[in-house]
Amino acid sequence: MALDKICYRLAVPSDIILITQFVDYWLSGRGQKEKAIGAVNDYFVSNKQHKDYLRKFTVLLALDDSTIVGWAVKTKPNTLIHLLIAGNYRGQGIGREMVRIMAPDFIRSKVDQSTGNPKRFYTKLGFSTTEGPLVGKNNNIELLARSGRPTL
Repeated sequence: MALDKICYRLAVPSDIILITQFVDYWLSGRGQKEKAIGAVNDYFVSNKQHKDYLRKFTVLLALDDSTIVGWAVKTKPNTLIHLLIAGNYRGQGIGREMVRIMAPDFIRSKVDQSTGNPKRFYTKLGFSTTEGPLVGKNNNIELLARSGRPTL
């Protein structure tokens, strides 16, 4: 696959079914059952949540032709809460480019993902852990800030 074929664009309401299918496949365990490279059983994002994300936040897609290969969600105040790259596209710069396009000041990073803790990836992009405890209902989310940015 040539990375110059990857197109990045903001999601629109007509993308909702494809977004839901992409995220469900890579996070809910379906891909794992089919033995897809990089598939996990980590977290399920409902169709309603996706609609809310599109209505309230910035949702970015990475596409190879018309196939979604990356998905990112940025909330207010400028915080990246989701970044997912299709398993067979990981390690090729798509996630890095999506973070660059989204330009978040903060990242909420789940530390106990099935694929491991993504902190090392975000650190390479100039983010560092903020002071304070882990957050979230399971105390498994770390807040990272872009170096040189004020804390939340």
